[in-house]
Amino acid sequence: MQDKDMEDLFTTFMKKADGEVFIESLPGPFLFTMRDTKQKVIHLQGPNLVAKEASNADPEKLSVVPNLFIQGKQYPIILGVQGGDRCLSCGTSAPPKLQLEDKKIMDLFKDKEQSTRFTFHNIVEGSTRRFESAAYPGWFLCTSQKNSEPVGITDQPGTTEITEFFFQRIQK
Repeated sequence: MQDKDMEDLFTTFMKKADGEVFIESLPGPFLFTMRDTKQKVIHLQGPNLVAKEASNADPEKLSVVPNLFIQGKQYPIILGVQGGDRCLSCGTSAPPKLQLEDKKIMDLFKDKEQSTRFTFHNIVEGSTRRFESAAYPGWFLCTSQKNSEPVGITDQPGTTEITEFFFQRIQK
């Protein structure tokens, strides 16, 4: 399946000329919203991202940039909140722990060494997506079946946690 939004994201952030990739200077990341397959929206509540019923919360505007340092068949992306001033990370210890870190998304876009723990492979599965950690292969973003629970990460997709999301661009 073609993914026009991801193709646009990646081609906007780089131009190929004579086989070399040049990173363009950009005004900022693309914006997306995310909801799980139970229609709970991803929303920033205090220091955490939580999945809430859409009637109780507005979806968070997620800042998204590609990670051009990671090669693969999926689209490796970095996700941020608060205008890209805080980014979603899997931390540095095993097992991974999902957290928001005070890192600027555009700084991570340029930082090969630091960006991996903030990167998720955006895997298209029909009309939904899964987000697999680049630093911890086999670990996926997830939400609880319950309302108002924090977004987490699991190595057991398809069990009790929800690992499929609708991911929609909101700014063109």
